[in-house]
Amino acid sequence: MKKLALKGTEKVLMIQLRRIGDALMCTPAIRALRRSFPEMKLFFFTEHESASLFSENAFLDGVITLDKGRSRDWAYQLKKVFEIRGHRFDVVIDFLSNPRSGWYTFASGAKYRIGVGQHGRGLFYNLRVEHSSKRAYAASKRVEFLKSLGVEVDGVALDLFLNRRSEEYAKQSLKEMGLTSEDFLISVSPTSRRHFNRWPLEKYAELIRRIRRRYGAKVIVTWGPGEREVAERLQKMSVEEAVLVSPRTRNLLELGAILSRCHLHLGNDNGTKHIAVAVGLPTVTIYGPHDPVSWTFPDAKRHLYLQGLPLCQDCNKRKHSCQELSCLDRIAVHEVLATCENLIQSLPELRKSAPSGVRVSGPDPQGGSGSRNAFP
Repeated sequence: MKKLALKGTEKVLMIQLRRIGDALMCTPAIRALRRSFPEMKLFFFTEHESASLFSENAFLDGVITLDKGRSRDWAYQLKKVFEIRGHRFDVVIDFLSNPRSGWYTFASGAKYRIGVGQHGRGLFYNLRVEHSSKRAYAASKRVEFLKSLGVEVDGVALDLFLNRRSEEYAKQSLKEMGLTSEDFLISVSPTSRRHFNRWPLEKYAELIRRIRRRYGAKVIVTWGPGEREVAERLQKMSVEEAVLVSPRTRNLLELGAILSRCHLHLGNDNGTKHIAVAVGLPTVTIYGPHDPVSWTFPDAKRHLYLQGLPLCQDCNKRKHSCQELSCLDRIAVHEVLATCENLIQSLPELRKSAPSGVRVSGPDPQGGSGSRNAFP
């Protein structure tokens, strides 16, 4: 990809459709663009599911959202294209680079259209990023898009800006659950949209019982749309009074605010895990077939994972229909417990070197005050 000399006054649209984790992986690139070019107008295009994560992002000037449920509604699709074109973007950066996002990029009318031009999608872009098969954290691959733009990258830490409403909601919710700032809180996320990412609930229940007995922790089981029944089932299976189901959250900022008051997050490879990382929470993740290197923040002291190996040779082809899931079944409760214990024992030291954590809306986009520690 040739070098593009930016004036720093361009209007830029960044595109990342799909899941919560995919969208959060773009926040280091957003931050880097803003800090390199403070006068730029920066917009982000994502699906409704992830949009609330960016509603308070101080590095953005606007968010455009897509209703994926209307993918076959051509009137809606055309209206969305006209909305994008109406902004008169100078540059569009398509982090996803799939057929749909490529089409929106091409239809934007932007002078410079940046994306990965493989699988015949090169026509969508006039500045093409070389596809890399190298294993790396997904956020690292996003910032690779910026190298030819003269952007100074300042790491791959994820950003999540909360607002006062979400902070107050979390404070009140924990109070109603009978929790205080003195409690040792662990959030547990046993759900995933992909069945091949779900460690068995029976094993989660046994793990929670062992952690409760050893550390006296109180557990908040988190859930998303359509998942409350799973959370309540785990609560009953755990047979522990101090295992609580999180309240219904109206948006992802409220979930982030609840997670930010915990000390440790344990769960499957899902969007909740990435929100936990964004609010500065140490994590233990249980992986099925997905690549842990791509989806685990590269800090082996704060973010640990387990994966049942070896995977089946034809895993990528059959994982969506696989019913055996031997990779998950072979991960034993005592192995996950040992991993959790390693992290729990190091929490006092991690607390001293904890990242600044979440930022309440209102901070200086150039890195001023407004942050608070993720630990209560």
